[in-house]
Amino acid sequence: MAHSDSTQNSTVYLNGKLVENPHEDTHHVSPVWEFSLVFGALLFLTILTYLVSYAGLGPASLPVAMLIAFIKGSLVVGFFMHLKYEDRFYAFLLCVTILFVSIFFTFVLFDMSTTAELNEEAGIEYKRHVEDSAEAAEAAAARQAAEAAGAAPAPAAAGHH
Repeated sequence: MAHSDSTQNSTVYLNGKLVENPHEDTHHVSPVWEFSLVFGALLFLTILTYLVSYAGLGPASLPVAMLIAFIKGSLVVGFFMHLKYEDRFYAFLLCVTILFVSIFFTFVLFDMSTTAELNEEAGIEYKRHVEDSAEAAEAAAARQAAEAAGAAPAPAAAGHH
């Protein structure tokens, strides 16, 4: 009984407002139109991401893609995971987490961009791997085009490792 009395006298605040029945479990029920609108926005942003990948934005491709991904993630977390209707403390935790992940990615991207300057061998290996992959993809595409046209496939390049 002592436990029951102590919970009756305690006051609970949520978002700065007094909660009358703190043990009462309430759920926010979103209307179908809201979920449909968010789903439509997610589809639009997914198509936009695909179009941006072929837009040839150069160095701006990654920031634009990350911005679109951030917006899509925010919609999912806010509406489908109901963070929009939760206590603001959880939103604060999410923002702090995103901040630290962003810092981590910044260091990784900086490290990748300066690898060749700091370690010539690593830069050469990275460049060779990227160029070899691109060269192999071009050769495969040329073979497929030749086969589709009915021509004899071109011989593989000699001395390729």
